[in-house]
Amino acid sequence: MDERELAEIRRSQSEAAHTRPPVADPEEIQRYLNPPSNTPYPLEYAFHLLGNVSGKTVVDLGCGSGENLVPLCYRGARVIGVDISPDLIDLARARLADASQNASLSVASAYDTGLPTATADVVFCIAILHHLELDRAKAEILRILKPGGVLIIREPIRFSRLLDRMRRLLPSQEDVSEYEHPLTNSELSGFILGFEVTAGRCFRLPTLALIQRTTKTFGRGGFWNTLDAWILRTLPILAHFATVRVMSMTARHAVAETSS
Repeated sequence: MDERELAEIRRSQSEAAHTRPPVADPEEIQRYLNPPSNTPYPLEYAFHLLGNVSGKTVVDLGCGSGENLVPLCYRGARVIGVDISPDLIDLARARLADASQNASLSVASAYDTGLPTATADVVFCIAILHHLELDRAKAEILRILKPGGVLIIREPIRFSRLLDRMRRLLPSQEDVSEYEHPLTNSELSGFILGFEVTAGRCFRLPTLALIQRTTKTFGRGGFWNTLDAWILRTLPILAHFATVRVMSMTARHAVAETSS
């Protein structure tokens, strides 16, 4: 285990210590069962991209404390949660128990999940890649995906150099390791090489991100999220300044194997 992974375990210990005992919230779960394609919320859109996963194997890579495991189970998937943090896996296990749902959980590196080759119909990566060495993570994702399998990612991005410099002026958030950072355009472009991108949207202009970060009572912020989505839909050129990207993709080599 390298220093980067050790730093992530330390960060996760702090995150787990600040996390309340998990309780299943039916209203929160409902958000992710059948969200529309035009939702203004990036995580809802990631769940929209899943489509019908009933009976399919979904690997939640970097599952953390398990927020996404429960709705995945409700959607009928065979769910596998993988995280490097024992503390967060313990919270995920408690969350599943509270919701009376079952998933296979393991403490493992995203570079070496221990899963058999061609395990997953879907690999679900929610805000995990920006913690990792992308080439190593990509190799493991390709290994565990079945032929024709789908990768869904939701990641913080920073394509604008000006915004990157402005971000450095803001105080650091809690539970952030020294290795993580929003993905740059070149990093994301390099990662998706070898995949066929089938869908994607940008979210959260800097104004929304700033409001959410500085306003403690922001909550879901329905009006601001809806306005943000409308602006990006109306003026797609502003996607360069977005701070979150959600994408669905299929490995090109897997497509070729399926068609042969």
